Amino acid sequence: MKRGRARWIPALAVSAAVAAAVTGVVCARTVSGPAAAPAQGLAVGSTLPAAKPAAVRGNQPHAYPLQAPLVAAAARAFADEGQWRVLVADSRGVPVVQGTMLRAAGTSSPVAIAWIKESAARFELHPGYSQPGGSWSQPDMVPRDRRDGLVATWNGGFLMGDSGGGFYLGGKQYGPLVPGVAAEVFRSDGSFTVGVWGRDVTLGPDIVGVRQQRRLMIDGGRIAGDIDSLFTWGVTDGGATYVRRSGVGVTADGDVVFALGPTMSPRSLATALQQAGAVRAMELDINISWPSFMAYDSSADPGDPRPFKWGDYPRAAERYFSHSARDFVAVYARATGSQGECVDAGGVARWRPGGDAPGQAMAC
Repeated sequence: MKRGRARWIPALAVSAAVAAAVTGVVCARTVSGPAAAPAQGLAVGSTLPAAKPAAVRGNQPHAYPLQAPLVAAAARAFADEGQWRVLVADSRGVPVVQGTMLRAAGTSSPVAIAWIKESAARFELHPGYSQPGGSWSQPDMVPRDRRDGLVATWNGGFLMGDSGGGFYLGGKQYGPLVPGVAAEVFRSDGSFTVGVWGRDVTLGPDIVGVRQQRRLMIDGGRIAGDIDSLFTWGVTDGGATYVRRSGVGVTADGDVVFALGPTMSPRSLATALQQAGAVRAMELDINISWPSFMAYDSSADPGDPRPFKWGDYPRAAERYFSHSARDFVAVYARATGSQGECVDAGGVARWRPGGDAPGQAMAC
């Protein structure tokens, strides 16, 4: 299967930090250039160099705009809060994955935000050998021959027995797909969304993957009314309110936003996702061992990109290059045709789900 090859713009590097005693803000020296070390557990206030315009189509430089800042300069809790940086660009220099840092609501802790251009990416659901377990059409890791074009991975959700829903992949199902339960949904054209099962999405021939869990934290752009009910959002280590949490959502334009922080309440996570533009969002996993988000540097070897962490968590960046006990999501740069149009796995031009007319190809 041909995948669009991703190219990392070397715009992500942080050196040792100096903590501010009262606020917990950490400042870091910026390092730029190909030898820059990727961030490993970014702290509040970590600064990143500005993204450089990518040279594509010969020597013609093109500067692609980043997302609008999430925080006004006068309201920032630390330097560059809410300002986006390129994490991964595709072969034409278009930013596919962007990242920023926010202050988690109710704490002085950082929360890492990733934004993925949905139309430029292809999303895959992978099972874990323990959760849900069994034999599936996808492997429980990203093997060496499946890494070309890989741009991001993120963790799955709760143990299936605690999820309140089911898991569906390639025509096979584990547990029932329960109406009203929140779901990550994967289509055969590589697109992805988050919604309420039975309301926003139902099972059809175009659905190849579903991962359900509890209920939406954000629906219609509004945070759930019971967001402060800890029982609703999972059992935490020691019953603590503020633990490591991750979540994923979609914006009004259909793009994907992901949030991960080391010290977050359900409200902290929902607020971060809402601030990032999510109109529908769900919690994924919680507690110290499970949340993670990796982007991938293909500058040295496009067929075997090097993973680097985005956010603060203890798991290795290479986590999904080995067999995984839990399910996870892998994201690839979408392949493009000779005219620059997006194409699906079968080589057919892809149009925006919902019925854009031919001739209005999706931007890649």
